[in-house]
Amino acid sequence: MTKKLENNGLWESSRMMLPEHKERIIALNNRPERRSKPMLDPQRWEEINDRLSVACQTGEEITLLLWEPEADRTVSGAIVKLDLLAYRIFIGGQWVKLASIVEVSG
Repeated sequence: MTKKLENNGLWESSRMMLPEHKERIIALNNRPERRSKPMLDPQRWEEINDRLSVACQTGEEITLLLWEPEADRTVSGAIVKLDLLAYRIFIGGQWVKLASIVEVSG
């Protein structure tokens, strides 16, 4: 009985891997690396804030560069709604979190 309890002996003989588990492990190993979010300095945040403020007041169309873990994406359009409680804006038919904005142009 003591032999089974040594060095994980109880579970050693019952190890197995289902094909679904193997496929999932392979898929996780083959996915692209997650990128880290760029750190913006306070001056850059101030520029982004000023640009968003002007665009919100004038109704002009802008283009936002948004950070995402896989790849950056852009959203263009005029700011329709501003939700300061949730820190997001409605632009281009979708809600965008203010924290994901990397650059404002247009």
